[in-house]
Amino acid sequence: MSGKGKYRGNRQRHSHTTLSHVAKETATSLPADSPVLAMFKDAALKLNDRQDRHERLVKLSRDITIESKRIIFLLHSVITEESAEKAVKEANERLQKLIKGPIKSVGLELENIPAYLHSRAVTAGLQEFIEARTFCSLMESKVIITWPEVQKEFQYVVKNGDEDDRTVTTLLPQTDYMLGIADLTGELMRKAINSISSGDSQECFHACQVVRDLYTGYLGLFGMGKELARKMTTTRNNVAKVEAAVYALRVRGGEAPPLLLLPAKPEWEVMEHSDDEGFY
Repeated sequence: MSGKGKYRGNRQRHSHTTLSHVAKETATSLPADSPVLAMFKDAALKLNDRQDRHERLVKLSRDITIESKRIIFLLHSVITEESAEKAVKEANERLQKLIKGPIKSVGLELENIPAYLHSRAVTAGLQEFIEARTFCSLMESKVIITWPEVQKEFQYVVKNGDEDDRTVTTLLPQTDYMLGIADLTGELMRKAINSISSGDSQECFHACQVVRDLYTGYLGLFGMGKELARKMTTTRNNVAKVEAAVYALRVRGGEAPPLLLLPAKPEWEVMEHSDDEGFY
């Protein structure tokens, strides 16, 4: 190192030491009732409160994610029409418990607070819930529940005793709803593949058409955002798998048993972790 560079480094270290020393002396010289200290203490309390709220929301989001995954597994376990009716009924009951439990708690935590300030803390749980809720509604009535209908379910009346009741709403961003719908294509792909082995060809055809319609709708979006654009690759793969299954069922359905009709993994598919589970 040249003498000039060494001198410059010493000067910078000396400057940092001097600044920290001056700041320390200034802080210790302020009186206890200084408005500057009061301002910083108030800011520290607000930041600590925000961090604590964020941690509580992350825990609620994890609870929603875990229960939503279990509901999806329950819906995938059906074999006959009778078991499907029982599974859908139980899934609706568990979804209502989620709505009246953790999701309501999210709304209470964010009451009178900008919801988008903590959207990253709850987005994974909301996406997984939408995936389970839409999957259940599709199995129940062959119709995907809409965003306004789900948002209406997230409205709660809180009683205040002698005072007037107040309404609390858990905000469901439209982006989270669309991300959950994108994840739904993966569940429909699995259901279509499973329906082939169980001999339910009509369910396979219906799931294929729904997946294709959803993918076609997403292709018409512009400025969809980074996360939704990233999920489109997985959605396209799901469409290809379902179409391959339907093709095998249509062309070779009378020539081979159901287990041999299951589509093989395409050569162009890369083995990597699926990104259909949401992001923190």
